[in-house]
Amino acid sequence: MTEQAYIQGHSVGSVNEANVAIALDRLGFEYEYQKLFGMSGIRGSQVIDFLVYTLPKPTPLFVHGRYWHSGSRAAEDELKMAEMMSRMRNHWSDPVIIWEEECETVEDAVNAVRQELMT
Repeated sequence: MTEQAYIQGHSVGSVNEANVAIALDRLGFEYEYQKLFGMSGIRGSQVIDFLVYTLPKPTPLFVHGRYWHSGSRAAEDELKMAEMMSRMRNHWSDPVIIWEEECETVEDAVNAVRQELMT
């Protein structure tokens, strides 16, 4: 298990997020962790796990666990993603999701990040 208490001064949300952060670092990506999208506390606002500074446009990257992002929550996620994509269409690439089973280890996370951001 990876132990990383903080990423860019923010408490790590999960081991999976820590693994993805290490993978992004190893692959040389610059990113912002826990990027607020919208206004804090306002309906429709959300926190993007990682805004990765890919070229030609930054890519929002989410690390999702099946428990928290399935069922009724999946519909809410889809609405938030659609809103973000609509508002940021010309500024950001489409969001990417790395599921928990794809980043259980740092090596898995490196492979997932490579597949999602480097192909």
